[in-house]
Amino acid sequence: MNYLKQTSETYKYTRRTFLQTSAITAAGIVVHGCGSNQQEPLVKIFHLPKHFSRRYGEFTANICGAIAKQVKQLKYQLNEGEWLEFVQKGNRVPPPLFTLEIRAENLSTGTNQLKIEATPGKGEPEITNLEFEYDPSPIQLPVTLDWSTIDNRNLEVQDGYWETFAADGGWRVRPKPGFEDYDRLLAVTGAFPGGRRIETDVIFHGHIEDRLYGFGVLPMWGGHPDQVGVSPRQGWNFGIAWYYSDDQGVGMEFGYKYGKDKPTWVSSYRNFDYQEGVRYLLIAECVPELDEAGKHLRYRQRLKWHAAGEPEPDQWMELTDTEGAPLPPGEYAVGLVAHRCQVDFGSVTVTSIEG
Repeated sequence: MNYLKQTSETYKYTRRTFLQTSAITAAGIVVHGCGSNQQEPLVKIFHLPKHFSRRYGEFTANICGAIAKQVKQLKYQLNEGEWLEFVQKGNRVPPPLFTLEIRAENLSTGTNQLKIEATPGKGEPEITNLEFEYDPSPIQLPVTLDWSTIDNRNLEVQDGYWETFAADGGWRVRPKPGFEDYDRLLAVTGAFPGGRRIETDVIFHGHIEDRLYGFGVLPMWGGHPDQVGVSPRQGWNFGIAWYYSDDQGVGMEFGYKYGKDKPTWVSSYRNFDYQEGVRYLLIAECVPELDEAGKHLRYRQRLKWHAAGEPEPDQWMELTDTEGAPLPPGEYAVGLVAHRCQVDFGSVTVTSIEG
């Protein structure tokens, strides 16, 4: 079921409609997996890539899916290790969705064996056996993601349910209609150090009414910093270039938050009146800057954003993290973000640049 109502080739919907039909859509998947047939699974996997690219620090390898409503407990076991519980709660992972987060130090190079145990209120626990590869090799740039070559299950999703689809003679990627929500995140690279340039295009279609929303790219994505064992992890570590409704414009932010601690932020925006259904081109760059001794000083981010067919702007918007939210030096992934809205992205190219 698609909760979006198409009007004049753009999508219009209310928050109430979103909540009602999003729940129905999610439940439909779960019921299809479980229903009244006890032989059908309690766990539905949305995204489990065959190969996870390099992870670093708090940037985890995530497996996303949904469970049947009768499930009361979720546990997992990685590579015959200890059984660990993980939970669904908060804005990131509202039931029936789940996100299983695995830190880099817990992954084995090569093949990993994963078991997910779902325990219903009545009846016996059910174990889902899964397998994936992990490659911690350094990321080789440039990288161009052509969505026509990537199966939905192999998307390296951090949160939510994403899909690739064909449109206007090409392929694009988006949060699956019916599953737009808080910070739907898709990693487009593994973690790597140094400067990076990201080029893509985005088309906006609609948002949840009466809620703040945004969409764009994460030139730096460092995951959800939190204590070991917390589920779902509650922090964030990022540099972002996007449109954000609270500022009614396009701009950039650096943000860091550890677990439940108070976050630090710095941002810069300019007013921007977007149009639904219009393709916008964006170029975002982020580089680390060093002092004369080679010690890390800061990260500098800059952005250009304009409608397709219009000239590229001469001037960049710029921001440094030391103005209010210094990020830890290290390796960061690149990602896409859709916050409480429906957008789709074209191919993404990531290249290495120097500071």
